[in-house]
Amino acid sequence: MAGGIDLSEYEVKSAVDGGNYEYQYHKNTGKDKLKRDTEVGHLFFDHKDNLRHVDLRYAHGNSMKEFFAKWLADYPDPYPQRYRKNIPFYWIKKNGILLMTLTDGEVTYPLTAKSTTRP
Repeated sequence: MAGGIDLSEYEVKSAVDGGNYEYQYHKNTGKDKLKRDTEVGHLFFDHKDNLRHVDLRYAHGNSMKEFFAKWLADYPDPYPQRYRKNIPFYWIKKNGILLMTLTDGEVTYPLTAKSTTRP
């Protein structure tokens, strides 16, 4: 496994609802990390209203090749201190798979036995 992947085989990103997801590549490991990003799953949390509403979406790196391939082609040489790129929120919302929604700390999507029996 390459350094920099947040969870085993998953990259984790978060943003305020409507904000872009930032990817940051470092001088010594960045290019390898960028290549690895196409091979792993990515989890995207977006939140609003002081975390009263949180969505979790998933996209595999293969589905985001349009971003990663361009970033790799444009990879700076000489290298600045950090190489920062963004995936737009709207792209993740449109193309990512919604896995879970939390509302006021409770799972409201997908519906669970607990959430369907609440008054």
